[in-house]
Amino acid sequence: AASFVPVRCGLPSRPLLSAADFDLDDSAGALTVAGSFVPRTSAQMHRLLEETDAAAIEVEVPALLDARRDGEIRRVAEAAARMLAGRRDVVIYTSRGLVTGSAVEDCVNISSRVSEGLVEIVRQVPLRPRYLLAKGGITASDLATRALGMKRAVVRGQILPGVPVWELGGETRFPGLTFVVFPGNVGDDQALVSVAAMLSSRDGGGRTGQSVAHLRVD
Repeated sequence: AASFVPVRCGLPSRPLLSAADFDLDDSAGALTVAGSFVPRTSAQMHRLLEETDAAAIEVEVPALLDARRDGEIRRVAEAAARMLAGRRDVVIYTSRGLVTGSAVEDCVNISSRVSEGLVEIVRQVPLRPRYLLAKGGITASDLATRALGMKRAVVRGQILPGVPVWELGGETRFPGLTFVVFPGNVGDDQALVSVAAMLSSRDGGGRTGQSVAHLRVD
């Protein structure tokens, strides 16, 4: 989404992606994972759960920080797998109650433990989702590289301003998976609903011509 990238790569500008740019497998539901804690993400997620029939699975953050951790990860992953197999869209999100430590390093450790928990949850979901949307920049980076093993991706374009879409490389757990990188503070309150509606469309007529960039993570 950064304007520097197409300028540096010499790519011409192109319009936002549309439903016609996607040809998604309907055999499973879509998976959204929200690790971002900012108010805008919470508002967007509230709208998504209110206006669609997506199933909500809350990850209890305190449980990720004590002896309940393994059980909580297993509970969420198993519930998500069941619903995805039933072709239902799933939203996994961290509990909204603020958990802090007494020092900066404690807060950093809490954040790291929560992120690692989300990575492990996605690792334990065996089904390929229709697409995966990661809400939060750090969440997206960790899920792509650590949960799915991404080394390379094709950047298909932006589905909304500031929201790029990747096509994951062949080395990943789910080659070719559509992966939406949705930063926490991007978009209006209706943004998640808009993306879900577009990616649920059955009216697309196949992919249109487009300029793409290749992303590699070393």
